[in-house]
Amino acid sequence: MAKDAKAEFYYYINGKPYLLTPGKDGITEETITVLRDSYQAERLNNRYEDEIQDPRFKFSKTLYERNPQAFADDPIDSISDLSQSPEAVLFKEELPPSIRDRVHEIIPLLISEQQELYWRLSEGRKLIDIAKEEGTTDNAIRSRRRKMIKRIQTLYAEKFGDA
Repeated sequence: MAKDAKAEFYYYINGKPYLLTPGKDGITEETITVLRDSYQAERLNNRYEDEIQDPRFKFSKTLYERNPQAFADDPIDSISDLSQSPEAVLFKEELPPSIRDRVHEIIPLLISEQQELYWRLSEGRKLIDIAKEEGTTDNAIRSRRRKMIKRIQTLYAEKFGDA
């Protein structure tokens, strides 16, 4: 039982109150707690019954049964004209491709060693670690990276201009 709850409880039988006090007539605090909880549950059920009998509830239920679409979960779905929505105003036309999108179109045009080096560097791997894996020097990897970047610049200029 909660600390702030009273230890006594009035139990009504046919409208007549009976005071229940723990330790008297075999009544325990647990008995009072059970009775109090059942009383609260009964009041809650009665409240829901009252709401169901309410004419406003019946009217709302009738409206819903006639047109469930009017009570859609997402209020945006019920709007018929979306031309003034922020998305429609901001994104009227498709955005131009970014430099990264354009570079990703160019990568398949590189030779396979340059492609592999590009993806390894994109993963954040260090030149020294790549050189150890391939059994070569880091200067060789630097040279390959320089050639790869020059090739990407050339292909980019050919395909997209000097933008």
